[in-house]
Amino acid sequence: MSKLSMGALCGALSFFVVISGGIRARADASVAPVTLDRDKLAGLGLPAIPPDAFQDILVSGELHMRVATLFKGKQLRVSVFESTPAKTDHRKRPTDVDEFVYVLSGKLILTETNGAKHEYRPGDSLVLPVGYTGTWEMQGNYRELVVEQQKSEGLTRH
Repeated sequence: MSKLSMGALCGALSFFVVISGGIRARADASVAPVTLDRDKLAGLGLPAIPPDAFQDILVSGELHMRVATLFKGKQLRVSVFESTPAKTDHRKRPTDVDEFVYVLSGKLILTETNGAKHEYRPGDSLVLPVGYTGTWEMQGNYRELVVEQQKSEGLTRH
């Protein structure tokens, strides 16, 4: 290839990179990081869920829950959830979305229908696939950060 052809090719590639990079930058200019509310993550100002909302799956304890949505996008919802000590059974109401859970405070004990127990403490995380039908036992002042796949209807919580 001659020096002229090589120069023209490099020039054309450089022009394409600049143009495509500029287009991409303009397309993404409206997208920005979302900072999660530190007060909500600390459990401050979380709105209450009606106490009878999950009465049908309550096994023990008093279910006083609070939740705040920190981000709601096209495919994800990020929330902070808090509950007083309680145990719920999800055989009648399995989880209906995949969930990533990061425990912020308290203790979570998940018990599968076959009896296998899994304990989670602050700093632990887990993924709970759609269709989970075991129990949730929330101990202490239980609080979690939860990332759920978005769905079109109302909130789903423990």
